Amino acid sequence: MHRKASAIETVEYRSVIKFLHLKMKGQNSTEIHQEMVQVYAEKCSSYSTATHWVRKFKSGFLSVMDEHREGRPPSVVTEKNVSTVEKLIMQDRRITVKKLAFETKISKGSVETILHDHLNLNKVSARWVPRLLTTDQKQERVNCCKHLLRQEANDAFFFRRIVTMDETWIYQFDPEPISASVQ
Repeated sequence: MHRKASAIETVEYRSVIKFLHLKMKGQNSTEIHQEMVQVYAEKCSSYSTATHWVRKFKSGFLSVMDEHREGRPPSVVTEKNVSTVEKLIMQDRRITVKKLAFETKISKGSVETILHDHLNLNKVSARWVPRLLTTDQKQERVNCCKHLLRQEANDAFFFRRIVTMDETWIYQFDPEPISASVQ
């Protein structure tokens, strides 16, 4: 099992491979890797890595650094895209992820990240609803608790008469029949 080498170790291993390749022109990648194993033991880079870099050095590539590669942008989850998705959902709570991706021109995965991680929304019966309690809902919970404490102060046996059960708080929502949500 190989551990991931640090960037400094990677450059060091490539430099050793380059040195051995240039110094001993007749050596192949197997011999170069064997010499590296004698020096570095278990910390040595893999045989396939040595073969890859010997091949590159033979073709005339002399840098031990990785070439710059173009790639996708680091993230399309920006404040602008989050607000755009939020506006589209507020206009139509039945909008699909596919349609959101089409409208915003970003991937479905990025749209899902925005919906779940940034806007805290879940799909319930074809509508997007908040996953967390709103500020008003939290305040209502505080008010209910204060009311219960006042009741208990007036009546010592008040809490003994209350039946308790699961404390799951659910966002109030009147689901429509499935036939209505298939539109």
